Amino acid sequence: MPPLPHHLRDRFAGRVRDRFVGRVSGRVRDRLWDHLPRHVPVEAVRALALWAVLALLAAGAWRPLVRRRGWPPLPSLGLLLWTCLILAMTLPMAVEPGAGERLSMCLAHPAGRVGWAARTFGDRGLEDVMNVALWVPSGALSVLATRRAVAAPSVLALAFVAVEFLQTLDPGRECDPGDMLYNSTGLFLGALAAGLAIRARRGLAPHDDAAC
Repeated sequence: MPPLPHHLRDRFAGRVRDRFVGRVSGRVRDRLWDHLPRHVPVEAVRALALWAVLALLAAGAWRPLVRRRGWPPLPSLGLLLWTCLILAMTLPMAVEPGAGERLSMCLAHPAGRVGWAARTFGDRGLEDVMNVALWVPSGALSVLATRRAVAAPSVLALAFVAVEFLQTLDPGRECDPGDMLYNSTGLFLGALAAGLAIRARRGLAPHDDAAC
């Protein structure tokens, strides 16, 4: 059998290579994709987009807020941006029927669920830790910005309790009184750390520099 011309041989080799490589790479891609949580990329993109929108709104309100309230600029900006980040991660991404039923489940035995959450902290691993740690900066920045060691984190805690209830609108989220406890704990730990830092730096009594 005479050898194939170069152009036919190259074309045949290219087809074999493309078909083989394409099939193998497709199998590898599908296998890797099957092991990834498919909701994660969508949730991440939505959260980043929402954070960008909220951050722009916060940046627009930042200067007037600082001028009107007399708050220090940098802690105020940090408080707004970090709080927007948490909101972007916790606000519902969808509104679907059944919110009333989900709210009833959330409100069923709240004291027992809060007590259970306190006793079992850490059982969910990193999720429990992050439910506290992510709220610490907001608590600290709220005190550094407003100099109100009790009122500022308390208002934030109530706001995030409301956000937790809003999660009943989205069946993909879970309204959990235990998370309310963890979030509030993070806020008050941050507020405590900021209050101690202010006192250590200026040598003032807590009621003089961080009044309620």
